[in-house]
Amino acid sequence: MRFFIAGVALLFASSAAAQSRWTFSAGPEWQPYVGGQFIGGRVRGEFELLKPNRPFRLRMEIGGYWEPTQDRFGFSAIDGSSYSQTRQTVDVSFGFSAAVSPLPRASFSPYFTAGVLARQSWIRGAYFRFPASGQPTYSPFSGTLGELAYPVGLGLRARIMGRVLQFEYRRFLGEHRNGLMVGTSLPF
Repeated sequence: MRFFIAGVALLFASSAAAQSRWTFSAGPEWQPYVGGQFIGGRVRGEFELLKPNRPFRLRMEIGGYWEPTQDRFGFSAIDGSSYSQTRQTVDVSFGFSAAVSPLPRASFSPYFTAGVLARQSWIRGAYFRFPASGQPTYSPFSGTLGELAYPVGLGLRARIMGRVLQFEYRRFLGEHRNGLMVGTSLPF
């Protein structure tokens, strides 16, 4: 009977210590502009291609972004005109990212990450311009764009009560887009 209890305890201890390779993250993403910023939300699923407790990690990720219809307003000091823009954006992305951590097995493990994502975006909206003198203009726009995105960021993985939590700040190179993701390892 003692052998059975010891075997069951060892089984539960080893499964709790085995870290899942799947992580689900979500959080806000924003893009500042003169006169305001556009804010949306991103969700992301990641799969660790290498063991997650190593100093170098390689992840495959898939995600999506949704931005509700938003408006921004502004004034031009040059000609005294004002403008208004409304837009909505949605995207899906797939790619790879790498992370380097100096303390991969610590309870609190900081890391640096960089990656490359294939991203397909859909955008629609309108631009209104109201000159100080003259006729106002209205320009609707909509379209889709496929591109490569290059996220870089800093993160922190915390192991708390057998659960892995991940906090990550990302910035996309060449864009004024920032994101803050909070994630957790999935139990499978």
